[in-house]
Amino acid sequence: MNTSNLFSRNRATLKLLFVGALSMVMLIPLLMVHSIISERQDMQLAAEQTIANRWGGSQSISGLVVLTNTPVALTDKRSLETHHQWRASVLSDLAITANLKTEMRYLGIYEVPVYTTRVQIQGRMELEWLNSLQPEGDILFWLPLGDVRGVREVSPLSIGNLEIPAKPLSVTANINTGLQFTLPAADRDQLDQNYSLEMKLAGSHSLLFLPLADTSRVTLESDWPHPEFIGQFLPTDRSIDAGGVRAKWQLLGLNRPFGDHWFMSEMSTDHLNSSGFGMRLETPVDRFQRSERSVKYGFLFITLTFFTLFLFEVMTGRSLHPVPYILTGAALAVFYLVLLALSEYLSYSLAFVVAATLLVLIVTPYTGVVLGERNRGFLVGLMMSTTYALLYVLVSSQHLSLLLGSLALLMAIAGLMYLTRNVDWYNYGNSE
Repeated sequence: MNTSNLFSRNRATLKLLFVGALSMVMLIPLLMVHSIISERQDMQLAAEQTIANRWGGSQSISGLVVLTNTPVALTDKRSLETHHQWRASVLSDLAITANLKTEMRYLGIYEVPVYTTRVQIQGRMELEWLNSLQPEGDILFWLPLGDVRGVREVSPLSIGNLEIPAKPLSVTANINTGLQFTLPAADRDQLDQNYSLEMKLAGSHSLLFLPLADTSRVTLESDWPHPEFIGQFLPTDRSIDAGGVRAKWQLLGLNRPFGDHWFMSEMSTDHLNSSGFGMRLETPVDRFQRSERSVKYGFLFITLTFFTLFLFEVMTGRSLHPVPYILTGAALAVFYLVLLALSEYLSYSLAFVVAATLLVLIVTPYTGVVLGERNRGFLVGLMMSTTYALLYVLVSSQHLSLLLGSLALLMAIAGLMYLTRNVDWYNYGNSE
């Protein structure tokens, strides 16, 4: 058998190898587009951080904690010394009610959800136990907060008939932040076991509640319809709908990973927040996540388009030069870059429709010419419209993308097997 006959009998195999190799080469522009998406995601994160620094970051809030300046003995082999450390002690009962309202803030083309929340804090303290902690002198109450910059309004601390104004925390121990309320020693006889406080906080990303009490009850209402409950504990009762979320928590001091007393110098903010629970402003499948998903499916859809062109070669007997494959692949790769660029200015759905429509309008007449008939180009355009409609469903689905993608791939393979079931691959390309 001469070389010409060998080439003729294996023409289908050689063309399939070319299609496969070209599909692998198309991974290069897809990786480049993926790197651009990562870069834009980093810019989005930088915008979120900038807005958080100006508006208010992740907030954490709890009830009042008593601070006492406690003597601590330090011993070594030569001497015995005593110094004072600030020790925090939780109070008895705590009830927090928070009403959270969200809005969008913009930095350039990037948007970030932020919130303001009205917080009502009510608690109870055991006076005998409090007097045993601080028998005389002023009593210092500490209100832990995640980001003091986000405090918009704060009422005086109401304890019985007393009204104590808020001041910045003067105790500098570790990196704990918050507000302090000082009860003068002269007013100790007016001390009541119940206290209340109201404040308005601005923040972003998340809102945590710290169960710094023997019993903690928290009620949260928010207009954000996509909450993600975070922290150590899930709500005992919740309801989520398009109008927002309502959630309730109830915890005991026994549920905390630390006790009722701790030295502030030994308790970092991260460790303190480890006992927290609350809600994060989840953004379900944003534009960058969708673009990243679409690129991950890009190899599959480009390969499917190549095999569609090859199938037309087999069914019509019209051989295509490698150049139409390369140009079509280039248009398919640029689609993802156009989609990313449009999604920064339009809604993702509209950006996808515009980008897919442009791609189909470019590829359809071109393939109609190279395949020799306009109707064949229309069939290719119909196939591409169907596959990219499927791609939109895949990238938009939050939980079913893997199932839908695997089923679609299986159906595509089954369709190719059915259409080529009667093809004589050894005689592919013969003039007859």
